[in-house]
Amino acid sequence: SSGINADWPLRREAITVQPTITGGRVEYADSALVRAVRNGRVLVVDEADKAPTNVTSVLRTLLDTGSMWLSDGRKIVPPGTPTEELTDKDIVCHPEFRAIFLANRPGFPFLGNDFYAVMGDLLSCHAIDNPDPQSELTLLKQYGPDVSEEILLKLIGSFSELRAMSDAGTFLYPYSTRELVNIVKHMQAYPEDGITTALSNVLDFEQQQGDIWNMLVSILHKHGIPFGARPISNISPR
Repeated sequence: SSGINADWPLRREAITVQPTITGGRVEYADSALVRAVRNGRVLVVDEADKAPTNVTSVLRTLLDTGSMWLSDGRKIVPPGTPTEELTDKDIVCHPEFRAIFLANRPGFPFLGNDFYAVMGDLLSCHAIDNPDPQSELTLLKQYGPDVSEEILLKLIGSFSELRAMSDAGTFLYPYSTRELVNIVKHMQAYPEDGITTALSNVLDFEQQQGDIWNMLVSILHKHGIPFGARPISNISPR
């Protein structure tokens, strides 16, 4: 598979060519998209909702018609294009070319475009929720093998409740597995910091909102996490 992160300041040219440094010189090679189209690979576009609308329109044309003009004058043409119609500047789209787009929902806090509204009719769309507690525990153990399972379970319980409150409209920010992973990675790398410091890296911005902050602290205390108290050790005794 090949990949593109659309959370960059993409221009139309940037999705078709990729600058590389060879022998101290900047050279331009085909991008992940062009290589995937030519070789029948799976293209993965992350943060697709951050792509500018002009880039989205180009991608839509490729998926809809199988054709797309490249910045250097070459053209991607649909599979099955008759050989006699091809030129040396044509790239035939491989019949096994596939694309996977990962996108957040529109609006706060992701502040992306409504990718589904623009591309949804061309794609098989799937809404992916946060993992269930057991799956989340398995995942977090990969990032924090030395972090106490008891602490991991407390974090999972706390964040599950925070997400439920976000779905209900109490919190604006949907606390996801990504935040949990960052907390656990911090505890694994810096066990002397304690769980309180690791949580502060993610939650401290909420201190500006008194009522929200009080609810956060209350939920963490409910699940046995002494947020705001003296840091405790994260690591399981050997």
